[in-house]
Amino acid sequence: FMILVIFWHIPKSGGTTLKSLYKCMRQALAVRVGVDPRYGHQDDKEVMAFEPGNMGALFVNVDTLSREGILRAKKMGLVPSGKADLIVTSGALGFAIEHLYDRSYKGRVVALFRNPVERLISKFYYSQVATWERSYRPEWKDIDIEYWAVHINRENDMMVKTLAGLGLEDEVTEADLRIAIKTLRQLFIIGLMSQMEESIHRFNIFMGIDESDENMKMCMDEYFGHGVRKENSNPHPKVKEGSPGWQILAEKNSFDLRLYESIVVLFDEQKEIISSYAKSVAGPKGVE
Repeated sequence: FMILVIFWHIPKSGGTTLKSLYKCMRQALAVRVGVDPRYGHQDDKEVMAFEPGNMGALFVNVDTLSREGILRAKKMGLVPSGKADLIVTSGALGFAIEHLYDRSYKGRVVALFRNPVERLISKFYYSQVATWERSYRPEWKDIDIEYWAVHINRENDMMVKTLAGLGLEDEVTEADLRIAIKTLRQLFIIGLMSQMEESIHRFNIFMGIDESDENMKMCMDEYFGHGVRKENSNPHPKVKEGSPGWQILAEKNSFDLRLYESIVVLFDEQKEIISSYAKSVAGPKGVE
């Protein structure tokens, strides 16, 4: 009995590292790469996993980041096909859950969360140097974080808005925060960027990954052992908690900060639940 997991990729929260780890584990990822015209699978009618070139990674021939891509994946029968090990989505999370799953195919959402103010500070500095990203903004080098927080950043209370089904320009209310917390409790396996290894370990349980397998062990060691790899991490100046830039972002993300407090509590609460789930899946194996 396997649950097909969907990963909500919140930018600058460890998601790129997670995807690289699962590529190393040869888990078939449903993400935009699968329809890159270079690989010739963008018009396929049936779901399949393939290895582009010699990347050593498996991708499914669908795009689960865009709404059009999600509808195409639904039509092709992505979830029932069993071809994907992990579905990756971002802004279209609610749309993906609504259209890809139904009563006969239940899913779980996993996500890595980070303090929302730290995440936005990281985004501000990362976008100044990330020439390879669509979000590259070299002009941000000429402004300070206070100006950016007040006049440029539009991504406030993004987690609550996404979980409560609001648009990014919508106002957030207390009721939306309650909906967001309820959604997390009902659907999510919580991960924290600050507790990356423990989070991945919990995700692995739900994905049916055997960490004692040699290849899996090697990948876990590569990312969490002595030669720790962090993908996409970008050293940048510290913005102190309580400084003007921090304060502005905290005020504009007050609902996300409150949500994050609940997320940290939920992460601790889920420890017991997940460990009993792991035992039930493992079945009776005598006394441990």
